[in-house]
Amino acid sequence: MAELCHYSAVILGAGLCGLSAAYHLEEKGKTDYLVLERDHDVGGLARTVTYDGFSFDHASHILFSGDPYATDLICNKLLNGNTRKQIRQSYCYTAGVYTEYPYQVNNYGLPPAVIAENIMGLIEARYELGWGGPPPHFEAWIYRTFGRGIAKNFMIPYNRRVWAWDLQDMNYDWIADRVPVPNINDVLLGALQPGHKRYGPNQEFWYPEEGGIEALPRAFLRYIPSERFWLDARVVGIDSVRREVFLADGRRVRYNYLISTLPLPVLINLCGNDVPPSILNAAKGLKCNVVLAVNIGLVGTDFSTTEMMHWIYFPEETTIFHRVGFPGNLSSRMVPSGCSSIQVEISESVHCPRNRETLIQKSLEDLARVGILKKQETRLTSDGGRVLVAEVMTLNPAYIIYDLQHRENTRTVRDYLGGLNIITRGRFGEWEYLNMDHVILSGKDAAESIL
Repeated sequence: MAELCHYSAVILGAGLCGLSAAYHLEEKGKTDYLVLERDHDVGGLARTVTYDGFSFDHASHILFSGDPYATDLICNKLLNGNTRKQIRQSYCYTAGVYTEYPYQVNNYGLPPAVIAENIMGLIEARYELGWGGPPPHFEAWIYRTFGRGIAKNFMIPYNRRVWAWDLQDMNYDWIADRVPVPNINDVLLGALQPGHKRYGPNQEFWYPEEGGIEALPRAFLRYIPSERFWLDARVVGIDSVRREVFLADGRRVRYNYLISTLPLPVLINLCGNDVPPSILNAAKGLKCNVVLAVNIGLVGTDFSTTEMMHWIYFPEETTIFHRVGFPGNLSSRMVPSGCSSIQVEISESVHCPRNRETLIQKSLEDLARVGILKKQETRLTSDGGRVLVAEVMTLNPAYIIYDLQHRENTRTVRDYLGGLNIITRGRFGEWEYLNMDHVILSGKDAAESIL
């Protein structure tokens, strides 16, 4: 029998939430805890990889917060001296035109017929159509909120692409302030003149000057002793009665409190054969998608249309990707001198499978199709092109799917785990679409709940 260790608190996962929980336990002087991480390093999805001098985050990450505590912790303590506040420069590409984000209030420059359809649809939705009862699903919410024009020309196709899901099988209770809902006066002004007003909580954001987004989880390590971590520690089972965690290498860890940031379906599977069928079914009902990020490093910095852009949304099916980001525009240290980089994001799900063997070539072709690259530039440098690096990164799970059973299933699973004295926190521990500041606050809450 392997040696059994005992800790007051065991934290599963060293992503932002697990690191935050450890940080706040340490801050309060509670040092009898252990963090188990299956990978060889910390960070979870807040990681940055580097190929030949080109750095890419695990898909697009930026920092912003309306919470004073989170803002102070991130900017003044964790990333003190390593952040730069930036004004969001994001755009939408529709009808062959770049317009500022958000699309619904920035129609200036679109074809007149599209502008008229968007404005008339919004007026109809607000004043002419009598809706009976709340919208039954996300797609209906879009039509009722923005009207037929904005729905058809941007909101419906873009959301289908980013979620890779049937919008009639999705709820809309996750939206809060994520999707700006403008008044008609602002929509009219946005059709008559360029960008007069900025919307959304990320209109100003921070990004590390050095180290990519991984600088944030690494900053936690200054405050958490290395002996609190077991890396390369893959959990293969949990005995919730004896309060023991079993690792793949045979080690066992006993706990008084278990804080889990693992995806809820994974955690349920680790709890063994004693889990009731109703809980297993609820866990199987939790939905998510996968994001495939194609990371491209290029010789030269001459992008004619995207020199200062941070990212662009693509709702139309003319491209394989739904979003394109430019890491070098977030920080010049993300690319070698005299070079640039592009990261395209492609969502995948059981409803929308992708041919992964052709992702890179298709992405390069479509970047040329929309004018970001020239056709002759999409070849590897050895063939006279610009491409130095082309790699695919897989995020699984990526986005939580708020299907119509989401609330019932998450409540069922989390109530069951709570009854076993297992605290589930973070984006995948709560199965919620949490921003990074909310993930950090979730870890803080987990620590405080056992203090």
